[in-house]
Amino acid sequence: MAANSSAPRQVGIPHTRVLLRAFTLVELLVVIGIIAILIGILLPSLSRAREQANTVKCAANLRTIGQAFQIYLNTNNQYTPPFRNGSVLVDPADPTQIIDPNDSTAYWGAFFAVASNLTKDVFACPSNQQKTDGAGYTNQYTAYGYNGWGNTNSALSDAQRLTFFGTTEEIALMRKNNGSWSSALGRRISRVRHPAQTIIAQDAWESTLDGGSNGDTFASSDPAKRGKLTEYPGHDIEYLRHKGQSNVLFVDGHVEQLDKVQKMDERYYTGSWFLPRSY
Repeated sequence: MAANSSAPRQVGIPHTRVLLRAFTLVELLVVIGIIAILIGILLPSLSRAREQANTVKCAANLRTIGQAFQIYLNTNNQYTPPFRNGSVLVDPADPTQIIDPNDSTAYWGAFFAVASNLTKDVFACPSNQQKTDGAGYTNQYTAYGYNGWGNTNSALSDAQRLTFFGTTEEIALMRKNNGSWSSALGRRISRVRHPAQTIIAQDAWESTLDGGSNGDTFASSDPAKRGKLTEYPGHDIEYLRHKGQSNVLFVDGHVEQLDKVQKMDERYYTGSWFLPRSY
């Protein structure tokens, strides 16, 4: 029997040809150039955001220290801590513990860390760049300097103390101990006349800011040294960590930023705002 000529014919499905075209070298270079431009635009913004976050974290650290300072005062008859010039915060015998504040090598922050159960990280500024001097000194967890302007290492005479403080027996946060500044005791906090303008602690390389003509603050009593860090040359950045400014904790508990010119004014350290600025 003959094949049914009316049967439907199978129609093949046509193949679709996809044409692929590679990038030319010029197009690739244009894309790379655009990416490079975007990176150049974004990186500074990211860097600024990171630094702003570090500044906020540092300020939060100092506020926490300020709260611990108040707790210490409340449990010590409103007296500030005695003089400490050490740089050890963590107990060498037990790295999980804060060192005994009465240890002669203790960092000043140990008093407040113990009083409020603070961790070592509170004393670490995230913008601290020079954590070691290459000779064994490190300030990773001792990144803030305590105001000891005029103490035993300041090279001030009693006549100069009388000029800067109105007394030979007291500086802003300390007082003589049996006629000695080397073992100075804390001062009653009510004796600070301008708590909103008197520094407790700040960004610094040195753990205790002796001031005077010592050269570890910009506010030197020696006009030839004013504005310079003659004791720690090359460490200026640690006093101006946040875009040329320093986070500073004041006696009343607030934190603000001071620039270099402001920090050349010794009255922030002496608390003696009844005197004219030295320059």
